[in-house]
Amino acid sequence: MANTTLVSKLTETSSARTTDATKGKTSAEIAIQPRAHSSPAFKVSTSGLSLVRESLCQKGLREETLQIIMASWRDSTQKQYAGYLQKWQRFCSGRKVDIFSPPVEEVLHFLTELFEANCGYSALNTARSALSTFIVLPGNISVGNHPLVTRFMKGVFQSRPTFPKYTEIWDVNVVLSYLKTLSPVAKLSLKDLTYKVTMMLMLLSGQRIQTIQLLDLKDMTMSKSQFTFKVSSKVKHTKPGRHLQDLKFKAYAPDRRLCIYTYLQKYLAVTKPLRGDETKLLISFHKPYQAVSRDTIRRWIKQVLSNSGIDTNVFSAYSTRSASVSAANSKGVPLDKILLAGGWSHASTFSKYYNKPIVSTHGCDYGSSLLNLD
Repeated sequence: MANTTLVSKLTETSSARTTDATKGKTSAEIAIQPRAHSSPAFKVSTSGLSLVRESLCQKGLREETLQIIMASWRDSTQKQYAGYLQKWQRFCSGRKVDIFSPPVEEVLHFLTELFEANCGYSALNTARSALSTFIVLPGNISVGNHPLVTRFMKGVFQSRPTFPKYTEIWDVNVVLSYLKTLSPVAKLSLKDLTYKVTMMLMLLSGQRIQTIQLLDLKDMTMSKSQFTFKVSSKVKHTKPGRHLQDLKFKAYAPDRRLCIYTYLQKYLAVTKPLRGDETKLLISFHKPYQAVSRDTIRRWIKQVLSNSGIDTNVFSAYSTRSASVSAANSKGVPLDKILLAGGWSHASTFSKYYNKPIVSTHGCDYGSSLLNLD
């Protein structure tokens, strides 16, 4: 259920802004500060999502109903929207515009000011989506679907187009060659063992860091040649009727230095006396040996990339997913396996995102194909 703290107390908006008040603010925030003639009675919420809740309250819905509806926006989406909705409040304060029923012209002026503050297409699209959560224009048209708004967004794209983050990606073989040096398994420190297991989990699954962080021993089964994890928590692409497939990590007989089964088995044995009641797969290699956050996993991956010779000023930890699925595609992994691994529902999404032609063959295993250095 949605946290009731989303309904923040409204605070007075000062009609005068001092120079110190603008320090540390982004250009987009400064660009839409209330003007001097704003009404002192106008309230600005400390949580932009309270606007959504307030608009729903006006419909006379029960509190229980409100909480369920508010829960429809994931935490990450709420964080994305909140900033733009707060900026919308400040914009409306300065122009004395009705927050909930503005003319479409004012919406366009708001988006224009964001554009002039150097916001790109993606940021403006997020702002448009945020306003669409509660603003309905005459004719029962969502503000995001108004012809002028959609035409404006097309103009933004033409003026400031968005391209794939990476047109080229690092070679998976480079990282695998480095991982081979972290052997034999019996002589690895817990730190190096953790680094190696984490990177291999990422590469051999094609998953997001979020998914790897959620892996839990309670959802793990082990056979003579395979570890299988069910992901029992929601992930980014979880939707009604669609969730992540089980993640399977198979033994790799051709080279034990790259056998995830061997290293994961050792990792579980070494961490068993350290983890206590902790059931998350990945734990810190320092006391108190607790489950780690996504940010920690991101730092681990970045360190492995750096140790492998990958330029981490260019490629982030999140590029591991891109490198993994791109390598699988180039090595002829069946398209359906790539889509399942990456969580895409359409081939066109994969092709557009990675800016590469799709290779579609049959009979290849996703993880094993990446370990083939030939």
